Amino acid sequence: MCPDIEKALAYQVRKEIAQRYFRIRKLIEEDSANVQKMIHELVQIYEDKLSPALIRIYALLVDEDLIEEFLETAGWKDRPFLDDYIIHSDNIRRRLLKGIEPHGWFKSSRFTNLILDSYKDLYDKYLEFDDLREEILDELAVVKEEMKQFESNYSLDEIMSFLRNLNFEDESTVRALGKNIDSSKMDELEKKLAFPDISKLEEQMPEVPKLPKPDQIRDRLKDLAHKAFERHGDELGKLLE
Repeated sequence: MCPDIEKALAYQVRKEIAQRYFRIRKLIEEDSANVQKMIHELVQIYEDKLSPALIRIYALLVDEDLIEEFLETAGWKDRPFLDDYIIHSDNIRRRLLKGIEPHGWFKSSRFTNLILDSYKDLYDKYLEFDDLREEILDELAVVKEEMKQFESNYSLDEIMSFLRNLNFEDESTVRALGKNIDSSKMDELEKKLAFPDISKLEEQMPEVPKLPKPDQIRDRLKDLAHKAFERHGDELGKLLE
């Protein structure tokens, strides 16, 4: 085979590899960006839905020891969103109770049902949060595997070596790379081509324990409701009027 033909074929093969490299890399970047978008949505659910549902229970239990007992029952090791001002404010407490209708014959039973319904609401919000969290973990695992396979199939060093020798006057090369690249900026390009570290994406996800089903802790919740109403019946009874 003529040396010129061999050189031309070798060039074309390397060029196609480079084009495929950028095409696949772009797809992986899009998958990674989608995971980050999903994590942002997860944080929004945590702050906009789980937060008020949890604070509502704090506001009903009032006392710190009862709140601690509830968190221990739910499996929460820390005390997210706990704020003394919020849980002791009648106005905030009433706003938090919007959408939950007290029911029962007596004030004590109505209050108990309020606690049970509030936990049911928290659990429903948790299920929405947990479903998305599991989906994110699955997607993140896929992206990590994509990166692993990509890096084992393509050598960035070889790609950069090829790019440094490309003819950027060639129209198809420009189409593959998106724009003309000044050879003086190759080192900068090489840094940009390295995949961003996604190992810490999971750390951006709020930590929420696996909450027990409402029926599993029903008796504990009723006991907490009884204690809270026994201590603050006059104050809490106004919420049931």
